[in-house]
Amino acid sequence: MRQDRNLIFFDTETTGINLEFDQIVQFAAILTTPSLEELDRFEIRCRRLPWVVPSPGAMIVTNNLPETLDAAGLPPYPEMVSRIHRKLSEWSPAIFMGYNSIRFDEPLMQRAFWQNLLPPYLTVTGGNSRSDVLS
Repeated sequence: MRQDRNLIFFDTETTGINLEFDQIVQFAAILTTPSLEELDRFEIRCRRLPWVVPSPGAMIVTNNLPETLDAAGLPPYPEMVSRIHRKLSEWSPAIFMGYNSIRFDEPLMQRAFWQNLLPPYLTVTGGNSRSDVLS
């Protein structure tokens, strides 16, 4: 792993653990130097898609109640996904880091990007690479 690139630590909160049917409802990331000095941070939430039924377990873990997932002041899902893609592209090239991100967060992000007509493989193209803290 190259050590001269910045690091992006990120996490998602979702409506459940089903990669096919659940959605990201919150995303947070911190950009650091290779020596872990914080350069920038980004956090965003969105409204739940009307056809997505959140899992009770996910609502307990994320502390999101149905009314917070449907709050009128939150941006719609496509806008959140576009803003995530724009911010991560702005921070690239970098090394993306997460906890269980390769098996869970990244497939959800890739699916979200693809559904919104954005390049889905942001974390592994354009000089970017990734690592999972879980492994």
